[in-house]
Amino acid sequence: MEMKWIPIDERPPEVDEDGYSDYVLLSFENYGIPTIGMYWQEKDGSGAFHYGDDERTLASYGLFVNAWMPLPKCMRS
Repeated sequence: MEMKWIPIDERPPEVDEDGYSDYVLLSFENYGIPTIGMYWQEKDGSGAFHYGDDERTLASYGLFVNAWMPLPKCMRS
């Protein structure tokens, strides 16, 4: 499987029936180091990226996700 960034304006990560994605690798438009996080989708269809299970969004910390990619298989649980 080729690893490549998926722009968030193309599509967000898929979520489960509870509205949570798997952990994914996140790239930021305003920070140079990628991190691992999750996408949470609300019932109204809106969503946001979070660092792990932190209730605050990454945007609330001033970090703006511009792309994501699935974790390599060796990093998935």
